[in-house]
Amino acid sequence: MQEKLLTAIIKSNLNKKKTIKELIDDFISSQGKMVHEHLEEFLSSLLVYIHKNHSLDQDTLLPLINSKLQDLNIPVNTSELETIYATLAATHMPSAKFEFDKVDVKAVEMMRKGFYWAGVEYNEKTQDKLKNIIEGAFQGEHTRAELAAKLKEEFTGVLNASTSYFEGVADHIINQSQNISKVNQALKYDVKHFKVEARIDAKTSAICRSMHGKIIEATHLSKQVDNVLAAKTISEKKEAAAWRGEPLYGKLPSNFGLPPYHFRCRTEVIPVWLSEEEIEGKKVKYASKKKDDIITHIDKTGVQRRADAVTFGHSKSSKSRGIDKKGIISALNSITEIATHSYEHTRTIAKSANGYILMFEADYLYTAFKPDNFKGKSTLDKYFKQYAKLDKKEVIKWNNTQSTYQIHGQSRILKMLTKILNSIK
Repeated sequence: MQEKLLTAIIKSNLNKKKTIKELIDDFISSQGKMVHEHLEEFLSSLLVYIHKNHSLDQDTLLPLINSKLQDLNIPVNTSELETIYATLAATHMPSAKFEFDKVDVKAVEMMRKGFYWAGVEYNEKTQDKLKNIIEGAFQGEHTRAELAAKLKEEFTGVLNASTSYFEGVADHIINQSQNISKVNQALKYDVKHFKVEARIDAKTSAICRSMHGKIIEATHLSKQVDNVLAAKTISEKKEAAAWRGEPLYGKLPSNFGLPPYHFRCRTEVIPVWLSEEEIEGKKVKYASKKKDDIITHIDKTGVQRRADAVTFGHSKSSKSRGIDKKGIISALNSITEIATHSYEHTRTIAKSANGYILMFEADYLYTAFKPDNFKGKSTLDKYFKQYAKLDKKEVIKWNNTQSTYQIHGQSRILKMLTKILNSIK
């Protein structure tokens, strides 16, 4: 007991010296290693059992093996979860000392439940998989040696896949918890908005690319976090935080916004404070600004876009063509349709109410122009349809159009009433 207590104290002190990345990497690696060792022991024992009893009638042996499969119970070690959550939370509020409260305790409990649910789901699926492998091998009428060799080969595949799967599960749960802890801690400081930060490279998924730079209201994420923490089953948890593969450009569903957005997702949300300034008489709003940005502004889809000198170079901006800062800001404010580009799959194409075509690389405005020198709406629509994946298109409803419609509608009604009243007189 004394020796184990001393080991636990030393380990605890070592963990305090680790960076958050080292702590998480060690945890994920240890989950995969533990699952690998446990499953390897189980499969080896199962293989020996089958080999020893190969001479039994199949109608007798297979039910015995299937019964033995019920003993599969992959364990997970969740003893480090409080430490990981506290370390994550402390990195989001470095100016203050982190202390657990009811919300944080609930978040750790959800982490623990997540591992338990994943384990139960995994055990059931793996038992079915092993059952099918074994039954398939017996149908081949192999000799004892051939059967052992075939099963060993099949079991090795299950073993390797399981290690990778549980590393992915650990990565997912830690990623989700990291984002939950950010939201929880930021809400304590009355943060009103969060920004989605994806890692943009060749591996970035379509959904993460479309969400990069998205500004999400704290109330939206707070409700989603509450629903995740209130989940009582794995299906409820999945419903509260849905995964998505396709890009999303418009309004967020109530169960989407909090990363991760898919398995092995690297995206996160960060708390932000919005600023405003004026450019050529047009107001722009943003959460952060890069040194080389000429325009940084949250567009009609809720994504903070940025444009620099390269953008204006691509746009062949000049007074003669009417492409200027003011026009681009108005275009960002009046996006009506947006979609994935038909052949540049990492790009997004949008059209605006003031006649612009906008091309984005994630949050970056790659180019902006008015097609065919302002030949009218039909040309704009034609260009958009030609270069947009129309099955991935989203129509953006914007308030100015709705308000104008309402005002014009009210004006028509008033005129009609006036005319009727005059005729009565």
